Amino acid sequence: MEELFRELIEYIGDDYCPEQESFLSMLLSDATDEVVSEMYPYGFSSEKEEISIKERAIKRYKSKIRKIAQYHYDKQGREGVTGWSESGTSVSYDASGTPSSYLRGIIPIARIV
Repeated sequence: MEELFRELIEYIGDDYCPEQESFLSMLLSDATDEVVSEMYPYGFSSEKEEISIKERAIKRYKSKIRKIAQYHYDKQGREGVTGWSESGTSVSYDASGTPSSYLRGIIPIARIV
């Protein structure tokens, strides 16, 4: 997770300030949770399993987690908005949450009941 955090800071560049650390940690945690939810749509049998799966998700889908966090960093202040226009520039988003295209390629784990 430390490497993802450093990469996110590098992405932000000159706009980064240490006061953003908790916000960036939250973005990475939320992005990891989204990937894990795609991998395990039926939940976990224990807290230990959840921790193990999160570690596996970070190893396997690191770039997806980073891109989701970057997307939400760029979109801060416009949460819930699907489109806006300012000074002749128009922007539209797939949805108010993470676009499904960011989650494409994540292979869900099936459970036999």
